[in-house]
Amino acid sequence: MNNQNVNNKIVICDFVGTYVNALTRGKNYEVLVEDDEKQQIKIVGDNHRARWFRKSHFLPAGSNVTIMLSWKFDDEIIDPSEESLEHIEVTVTFSNGEKRWCSICTKNGLWDYIERNMLGNVFLIENEIIVRNFSNEVVDDALRSLDQQNQLLSSTRPLR
Repeated sequence: MNNQNVNNKIVICDFVGTYVNALTRGKNYEVLVEDDEKQQIKIVGDNHRARWFRKSHFLPAGSNVTIMLSWKFDDEIIDPSEESLEHIEVTVTFSNGEKRWCSICTKNGLWDYIERNMLGNVFLIENEIIVRNFSNEVVDDALRSLDQQNQLLSSTRPLR
């Protein structure tokens, strides 16, 4: 094994993966030990436990990791339930100042939209996020989850 102790090396998390309780995207961590052979680093996570993580989850300190700061509904919601057929636009503000948008709908809203618009052999909906319902808690959790997995930028479009 090719372990080496590292003094004061800092990395920034860019991807949480399955470590939702141990890592926070955009947060700095001190590297305790590095294993170049296995491409892993050992850090103390948010759960206060030291463990090994893949290096691919991190970038060098000082790297730019753009994270979501806030979001807001752009449309009035008539039916916030799981049964809603609405498609609601949302604006997301990121730490670099950029504002981006996406559309959200429920599973029923997606099915209804496909049924009404599927004419050929393919159907594409870009920047559409499917949520359980339109409650603030559910939408916030969905957007934050996508952000922690570094998928929110690719799930949204620049606001023009």
